[in-house]
Amino acid sequence: MNARNQRLCVWAGPLTMVLFGVGFVGIAGLVPPPAPGTSAAALAQFYADNQTRIRLGLVVSMLGAALSFAFPVPIMMQLRRIRGGTALGYTQLVAGMVNPLLFVFPMFAMAAAAYRPDSRSPEITQALNDLGWLALVGFGGPAIVQTVVIAIAILSDHEEHPVFARWVGYFNVWCALLFVPGLLVIVFHSGPFAWNGMFAFWVPLTVFSGWFVVMAVVLFRAIKEEAAREQGADDSSPVGQPQLA
Repeated sequence: MNARNQRLCVWAGPLTMVLFGVGFVGIAGLVPPPAPGTSAAALAQFYADNQTRIRLGLVVSMLGAALSFAFPVPIMMQLRRIRGGTALGYTQLVAGMVNPLLFVFPMFAMAAAAYRPDSRSPEITQALNDLGWLALVGFGGPAIVQTVVIAIAILSDHEEHPVFARWVGYFNVWCALLFVPGLLVIVFHSGPFAWNGMFAFWVPLTVFSGWFVVMAVVLFRAIKEEAAREQGADDSSPVGQPQLA
C-alpha cells in the first residue's frame, strides 16, 4: 500500500509538466514569452486577440501546478531512509510545496491581464504581464533550496547500498546552479538574462522538465527497492512460536 501510494505521488511530477506544456504552450500560446521590451499597446492587443485561449490554457496549467504538490512527498519518504536524512527530507518537502504556488500566482497575474484587456489602459495590462513573467521566471529560490538539500542528503549516504546513486546528487547540484540565472530577470530587459532569454528562461525550463523525469525514474527504483526489502523482512520473520509439550 505504501509503495503504491508513493508511486501515485511520483506520477504527479511528469504529469505536471505534461499539463503545463499542453496548457501554457499548446493552448495559451505563451511560449515563447513576449519580450520585456514589447510596448504596452502591443501587449494589450496580444491579450485581447488571444483572450479565450490564454484563459483556458492557464486553467489547464494551474491544474498541472496543483498536481505538483504531491511530488515532494515520495522524495521526502525516500530521503528519510538515509541515515540523518529526516531533517533534510522535510526541508526539501517545505521548499517543494512552495514551488507550485510560484507557478499559480504568476499565472493569476497573466489571467488578470487577459480578463478584460480591451476595457482598460494598456499600461495596466503591461504591468500585470510584467508581474506574471518576473514572478514565474525570477523566483527560483525554493527550487534551488530543494535541489541543494536533495543533493546534500544523497551525497551524505555512505551505506553499502545507498537509497540513490551518487550521480543523482551531483545532478541536483547542477540543476540548482542552472536555476540561478533566472533570479537575474529583475535586472535585465533584454539579452540572455531577460525573462525570455536563453539562460533565464529556456535553460531553466529545460532543466526543470528534465528534473521531473530523472527524479521520477530514480524514485520508482528506490520505491521498488524499499518494497522488496520490506517484503523480504516480512518473509524472513517468524510467523509464530512452537507450542511447548
